[in-house]
Amino acid sequence: MKIAIFSDTFPPQTNGVANIAYYSAKELANLGHDVFVFTVLPKNKNQKNTAYENITVITLPSIPAMIYPNERFTLPLGFSLRKLKKIKPDIIHTHTPLSVGTEAVLAAKLFKIPLIGTHHTFYDHYLKYLKMDHNLGKKISWRLTAGYYNRCDLVLSPSLSLAEALKTSGLKRPIEIIQNFVDIDIFQPSNDADNKNKLKEKFGIKDKSITYMGRLGYEKSIDQIIRAFALMLKELPDLTLMLIGDGPERANLEKLAENLRIQKNVIFTGFLYKEELARALQANEVFLTASKSENLPLSILEAMAVALPVVSVKENGLAELTKENINGFFAKTDNPEDLAQKTLTILRNQKMKDEFGRASRQIAEKHSLKKIVSLMENAYKKLIKEKS
Repeated sequence: MKIAIFSDTFPPQTNGVANIAYYSAKELANLGHDVFVFTVLPKNKNQKNTAYENITVITLPSIPAMIYPNERFTLPLGFSLRKLKKIKPDIIHTHTPLSVGTEAVLAAKLFKIPLIGTHHTFYDHYLKYLKMDHNLGKKISWRLTAGYYNRCDLVLSPSLSLAEALKTSGLKRPIEIIQNFVDIDIFQPSNDADNKNKLKEKFGIKDKSITYMGRLGYEKSIDQIIRAFALMLKELPDLTLMLIGDGPERANLEKLAENLRIQKNVIFTGFLYKEELARALQANEVFLTASKSENLPLSILEAMAVALPVVSVKENGLAELTKENINGFFAKTDNPEDLAQKTLTILRNQKMKDEFGRASRQIAEKHSLKKIVSLMENAYKKLIKEKS
């Protein structure tokens, strides 16, 4: 097949959607398909029409998005159409309902190409950046999102919770659940105690450590993790919190750690990638998240793949990954005290930590890159056959 993938975000950008678009494109190419990715031209402009190993990335003219630091968007003026006319793809897959995604809709309609759209996230949780974080703004957001995906022939959703929300908001098109994936070859458990100690030394960890990994944005509720950690330190004074990632809230979170006088026990690593990210996760004991905006986050799958127990809130897609008393615990939403206590319970019980870790790895293996992309490939073939 010739597959055209459209996404407003793609490496070198670092976020869940960018990584999913990239790794799925790469795996599809490994399966023998010709894969072409259309995305925005990054700020440094060195990525224009470049090859990413076995996929071809075609960049569209872009300008700063303003509403979110370091993000860019294109004007949907048909910049992709000339390239697509030459490529003649069998199918188009759009990962974002924004400016590049609009190009995908235009192209599919003009050239009569089957169009699949993946709905990745709860966009209404990001409305604060647009100063539209109110009921009317959320209603408009959902209506626009459903309207976009009603232009697709088939919609994919990584989680049941997101699929149900989209249908409630007016989606009329067929929708299937294809969950997110993780590269279980890169993200593996570290079962060697000496190696784990070396990793702790490498990252400046004194004793035990807990971690959050992902974008440092207000919608992730990382402030609650820091407040919970401050409570944990009263009982485990040598404990470390590792925050992996970066984003617009980093300065505020660093200030919060200083105000709570716990900054010496908090490590901000910035963005880490592939093997280095896996090593950072392996250096920890437990993965925490208090986010209410998650769909089926790649970050948690990667933490589970290295055999970390999980403490999360029971919100949206998190409820489909965390298994109570199997690979972790659910903490009460917006409750740092409960988050702290659930985490301490695991840290104090080595047998429980090991059992939860093994269960996390087993769950992650069901989300391997090869398994999930095979489902995606089958969805492509089925839709092409239906539309032929």
